[in-house]
Amino acid sequence: MTKTLRPGAGRVSSRSEREKGARKSAQTSRSEKVAQVRRRDARREPKQRRARETVEAVLDAVVRILKRGGIEKVTTNRIAEVAGVSVGSVYQYFPDKRAIFGALHDRHVGEISQIVESTLVTHANSSFEDLVRALVEALVSAHGTDPELHELLTTQVPHAGGERAFEERLRSTFRLAIQSRSKSYDERDFEKVLFILPHMVEGLAHGAALRRPAGLSQKDATAEAVRAVQAYLRTVLRG
Repeated sequence: MTKTLRPGAGRVSSRSEREKGARKSAQTSRSEKVAQVRRRDARREPKQRRARETVEAVLDAVVRILKRGGIEKVTTNRIAEVAGVSVGSVYQYFPDKRAIFGALHDRHVGEISQIVESTLVTHANSSFEDLVRALVEALVSAHGTDPELHELLTTQVPHAGGERAFEERLRSTFRLAIQSRSKSYDERDFEKVLFILPHMVEGLAHGAALRRPAGLSQKDATAEAVRAVQAYLRTVLRG
């Protein structure tokens, strides 16, 4: 028995198949774009000593370029030249400048975090006031060691995430310090304190190191920052 093909049926089927193919192609294209972004954002982690030295040389080169000419002068070719490595070596560990800037921020935040950890260990048995004093002094000193770099990282270099992670680290530090040293804090206000305190300490430390008015020494600015933080804590931690 011979089947009769309705007029236009083949064209409808063909059009439907083309539409399905177009949708599949679009989905594939989107998937490829997502994969490309992930590959671009991911940077190869150095595992051997020589690889780590290359990464450090690249980051140190970026710092030197930033200080000499600002962010406009930071190019992959210039980084490779100053670092004494090939352009290919730069791309081996960093897919683009955004990854380099992110790694530079991560290194800086890591160094500051190590200072916080060291201060906590040294003052594990100290009073909360002494711990706060030591922490503020350590942060001011850290920011003041290379104020030019800190200013560049804060104002010129694009970044994401690193500072938020450091704020969370400070918040965790103060949470444990308060809970282990005071039993009389108001639970209802505890989360407010843990929000204010990290911003207050970091902001004052940053200001004491980098934003002092003429005539105010770093030592005096640090002392005032410590006094301000301790005064705030006395109003929220009773007993």
